[in-house]
Amino acid sequence: MANEVLKQIEEAEKKAESIRLSSVREARDMIKGVEEAGAANARQSAKHNGEESQKKLEAARSLIDQEIKNLEARKAEERQAIREKAVENVREAGRMIFERVVGYGDN
Repeated sequence: MANEVLKQIEEAEKKAESIRLSSVREARDMIKGVEEAGAANARQSAKHNGEESQKKLEAARSLIDQEIKNLEARKAEERQAIREKAVENVREAGRMIFERVVGYGDN
């Protein structure tokens, strides 16, 4: 009878060890699954953040391009105004030169 009790205890211990090992494997599998899901979530978040950053960058580039075009248009207007003033000054200088030449001719 004592041998049977010892055998039952040994079988119970083996079964307990088997259950413990099985539990350890399941726990490792669960942890691995959670880590993989976390990594996938991190990759997805990084991708989303990258896409958002790219959209913001493109919007900023668009605004900068528009500002450059506006600045170029203003500068072109300023250059045109300076050119027109220069042409007016050349005409005035030509008129003044002509008057002096003609005026000296009368002396």
